[in-house]
Amino acid sequence: MSGPEASWPQGPGGAGTGTGDEPSLKEIEQLLNTRGPSCNHVDEVWPNLFLGDLVTAHNRFTLWKMGVTHVLNAAHGTAYSQGGHDFYGATIDYYGVRAYDRPDFDISQFFFSASEFIHKALNTPG
Repeated sequence: MSGPEASWPQGPGGAGTGTGDEPSLKEIEQLLNTRGPSCNHVDEVWPNLFLGDLVTAHNRFTLWKMGVTHVLNAAHGTAYSQGGHDFYGATIDYYGVRAYDRPDFDISQFFFSASEFIHKALNTPG
């Protein structure tokens, strides 16, 4: 077994640790604590869920090769961030969060809408 699920002590939804295919908070914390730092531009952090940087997000060919169908941009509207339906075209569903990388910025206001976008993306066939 490879990928994030290989690190779960009892697998997702282990006895008394989660519901269905969802891991418990303890399992997620353990997984995050066992992984080393990443030097990659993009990492698969969950099956079919990738966390990437600006370099990856701006490379439509790389996204196409990876099979990416949805992009959530947590820095939409900043000076260096391209994105939007005009940039990605019809092949990628885009959601931009106007967040700023400052210690006093409250990004929690976007958690619900971002998680709904991710949930929809992971449940989209293909």
